[in-house]
Amino acid sequence: MASIDAMNWREFEQHIAGLLRRDDCTDVQVHGGSGDRGADITAYTADGRRLVVQCKNFAPYRSVWSGEMQKFVGIKTLHQADVAVYVATCPFSREALDIAVQVGVTAVHRGLLEAWSAGATLQVLR
Repeated sequence: MASIDAMNWREFEQHIAGLLRRDDCTDVQVHGGSGDRGADITAYTADGRRLVVQCKNFAPYRSVWSGEMQKFVGIKTLHQADVAVYVATCPFSREALDIAVQVGVTAVHRGLLEAWSAGATLQVLR
């Protein structure tokens, strides 16, 4: 995780895009920055489902809060995504996780990110 923690936000988004490509996602596009309509990355899973990804390269002691997850739920709808993945270098608050479960967002916290980066595949991408 030290190498991921050292990345700036653009490098982090590129890292996640690389993991998606490794896991057979297609048409992986990194949008990050202004004008992205909230989606840092869009792609298609190997079986053709539309995917939207939010990337947050936060300090490990911070948490993703419920308001941030609620905003991403709107982004999922705006992009008409079948699969929504919120990747963070920190934990998610209990409220943010509850929202993610309720609406079908895959929350990738620090530990899961480490495993994914080391070669594991996210269940939602299979």
